[in-house]
Amino acid sequence: MLLIVVLVSLWSYDYILCLPDAVTFLVESRWGLGTFLYLTCSHSPFAFLILNLLVVFQPDAPISLCRTYNIINTYIGILTIVCAECIFILRAYAVWQRERWIAVCAVVSTIAYLVPITICLQEFNSSVPEPCWIPGISGYLDTGTSSRIFVAFSLVIVAELQILLFLLYRTVKSHGGWRVDNRLMLSLLRHNLLYCGCGLVFSLSVILTAIFLPFPVGHMLAECQVVIQSLLVTRMHRGFWRSDRLNASCGFSADASLTTWMARIPDFA
Repeated sequence: MLLIVVLVSLWSYDYILCLPDAVTFLVESRWGLGTFLYLTCSHSPFAFLILNLLVVFQPDAPISLCRTYNIINTYIGILTIVCAECIFILRAYAVWQRERWIAVCAVVSTIAYLVPITICLQEFNSSVPEPCWIPGISGYLDTGTSSRIFVAFSLVIVAELQILLFLLYRTVKSHGGWRVDNRLMLSLLRHNLLYCGCGLVFSLSVILTAIFLPFPVGHMLAECQVVIQSLLVTRMHRGFWRSDRLNASCGFSADASLTTWMARIPDFA
């Protein structure tokens, strides 16, 4: 219960703190698919956290209502993570200079990962005996239920590694080795490494806690994963845009925002 309150406070504090920067970004940047993905990642955690509060503060609610809360909450969490991943897919697509086979591979991979993840989490919600719970009271998950968590979050790990490897391979290949002097590429790599590392740690933690610890522990870690990764990707997105503004003020005319940077990848000395 305390962790939910902390997450709500953290997200609210970050949202208010970054609101002027976010408004500037939305007003001055060129709108496109990346912008809509950003908006989803920056606002969907609000609904996600509200539903979590309803589940925690209504432990005596009817099971059907609690299960409905959890199902809706699951889909919002999936939407948030998918939009965050798609921002990095767009970046990888841009680095590959918008090659058609990369777009096809991205779409097919997204569907191939999203369908089994959604099915596993839906089956998980249907099999949890106590959808409304008080931390510390609910017991351990059975093998069948925990295996669904294992499959879903393992697929999340594989998807994030695939995106990272696509970007890393193209970067190394285009620069003839591991030495990368392109500032834009270095920024992209740092963002991907940080985001992928964060996702890897959270996903592994959820898997291990679902197997060895009581259910509420893994549930709270999954909530943290959605909120923290949404905060990371929105900050990275705005930071990437600010770096483009800085480069433009220094005489670089290329726009590094995701919707226009895809048209040309400048090589900053």
